[in-house]
Amino acid sequence: MKCGDTREEPFPLTSKLQLTGLANPRTTQATVTEHLRQAILLGHLPGGTRLVQSDLAESLKVSVTPIREALRELSTQGLIELDAFRGAIVRVPTLSELEEVYEMRSILIPMSVKKGIAQITTQQIQESEALLGKMEQTFNHEQWVNFNRQFHTILDDATQTTQLKEVLRRLSDLSAIYVNLSFTEQPLRKEESEQEHRNILRAYQCQDVKLATKLTLSHLKTTLVAARKAVVKINGNPSKLTEI
Repeated sequence: MKCGDTREEPFPLTSKLQLTGLANPRTTQATVTEHLRQAILLGHLPGGTRLVQSDLAESLKVSVTPIREALRELSTQGLIELDAFRGAIVRVPTLSELEEVYEMRSILIPMSVKKGIAQITTQQIQESEALLGKMEQTFNHEQWVNFNRQFHTILDDATQTTQLKEVLRRLSDLSAIYVNLSFTEQPLRKEESEQEHRNILRAYQCQDVKLATKLTLSHLKTTLVAARKAVVKINGNPSKLTEI
C-alpha cells in the first residue's frame, strides 16, 4: 500500500480457578501478577469473580504470599477491587467505566500519535508488522485480543514519554477487557479490524500524523460501539450512550 492509501452467564461468587499451574513453584510475585493479569484481560477470570487466595495458590502451585502481593498490585492497576468483607473481586465491566476509558483514550490519542510518529523506531515498526501477521493467521479470539493489545502497546510506547506511556498502558489494559467483550457482538469483524491496523501502521511509516490520528480514532470508536452492546447485555442495564 502506498502512503495516503487507506481504503477505509451470571458471574460466580467464588471460583475454583481452572488456570494452568506455573512451571516454577518458586515463581516471583511479578510473574504471578502477570499470570493473573492476563487471565483477567482475556476473560478467564470474568468480572464479578471472587478471588480466594487459597484457591489461587493451589491452582498456581505457589504459596499464599505472592498471591496476596499480586492482588494488591492488580488492585492498583484497577483490575480488581479489594473489599474488607468480600475480599478480592474482579472488577465488573460497566458502561460508565467503558465510556470514561475510551473518552480518555480519544483525548490522549492525538498527543500520542504525534509523539509516537516522531519517535517510532524501525524495530518497533517490524515488531508491529510481525504482530499483524500473527493476528491474521490466528482464529483463536483470545490470542487475537492479546496480539491486538501488544500492537497498540508498541505504538503507545513509541511516544517515549514515561508518564504518557504509563497512563496509556493502564487504559490499554482496561480496554482489553472490553475488546474481548466486543467479540461477542462483532465476531466476524476480524478482517476489517486487521485492515484498519495495517492502515494505521502505514500512516505511522509515512509519518502522516493527521491520517494516523483520524484512523486510530475511527478504529477506537468502532470497538467502543460493539463493546457498549456487550456490556449492556451483561449488565442488563441499558442507558443513554454517548459518542466520542
